[in-house]
Amino acid sequence: MGARVKIGLLVAYSVALFCTENLLGLGVAAALLAAVASVGDVPVARLLREGAFAYLIVGFLLVYNVAASGWLAGIAVALRLLLLVWASLLLTALSTLAELSEALRRLLSPLGCLGLPVRDFTMSLSIALRFMPLLSEELGAVRAAQASRGAAFEGAGLVGRLRAYGDLMVPLLVGLFRRADRLASAMEARCYGASGVPTSLDGRRFAFGDGAALLVGVVACAAFALIP
Repeated sequence: MGARVKIGLLVAYSVALFCTENLLGLGVAAALLAAVASVGDVPVARLLREGAFAYLIVGFLLVYNVAASGWLAGIAVALRLLLLVWASLLLTALSTLAELSEALRRLLSPLGCLGLPVRDFTMSLSIALRFMPLLSEELGAVRAAQASRGAAFEGAGLVGRLRAYGDLMVPLLVGLFRRADRLASAMEARCYGASGVPTSLDGRRFAFGDGAALLVGVVACAAFALIP
């Protein structure tokens, strides 16, 4: 399946997540995501592990929405965000960075006629998607380093654990900026942007099977979004 189809399905899935109004629809969306992960041979445990960077934000939104609107609203908001993160991670697991970048460039190429820097935008977006699993890896490394220095992540009470995880943010950001600096140096060494005409090794065309898969996926997303 072409990367353009996968991106289109991710967009349809994201829209459907925010259109569904009940927990049953979100449950069907979770089952659909698990089925796609199974077909793509991506372990669900991997998605759970790589999505760890979002759990703190999800927990905050859950508490805030439960206090403001009740349990059902809070759980719905938390599930929407979790499913969106896991779907994005599934996309990066099933596609390479080069495939995503080229697919985005082709999808947005009409905007290039307006003078917009489509290639730079698509490269930045694909790198951001690629950095999502790297963020989880960096968080795990920083957490292990802090734990070896006596940070209490377990058994210190809720407030103590939240404070300990809050202390991870500065070294986490430093590590991410270090990775970004190395990436920028590597792209500059490879003369990124020197040619005005982008080239690609991916000559795949949009086939009938791609269109059929996109149609089936959009229909499935619309079905769970419209569950009463």
